[in-house]
Amino acid sequence: MARAVLVSLLLALSLPACNTGQPPAFCGVTDQARLAISNVSPDRYASEAGKHVAEVRRAAEGLSGEQGTLARKVADDLEAASEAPGGSMEFTLSYNRFVKDSNDFDHAYCNEPNEP
Repeated sequence: MARAVLVSLLLALSLPACNTGQPPAFCGVTDQARLAISNVSPDRYASEAGKHVAEVRRAAEGLSGEQGTLARKVADDLEAASEAPGGSMEFTLSYNRFVKDSNDFDHAYCNEPNEP
């Protein structure tokens, strides 16, 4: 019995170490969407954003906890932008929320700290 508890404890302590340094699969997906949207004329912003909603949602599916919540918010923001008229204030506000929230995700989970 004591041996089983010790093995369980050691296994539990080793789990966090298995996931160090690996950014989530969501990292970079929003950058691809931003680049694609920036390469079209303003009247096509919303339709181009719509082309990337499913990909952003798929990348968010595998995440849980705070990462998953924020990733799904990013996908919701992009979807709202895609449903707004291109070049409208509604598009601008939704797209800016997408950019802010994806930046927040990147800063929290994707960017590796600089070594001293």
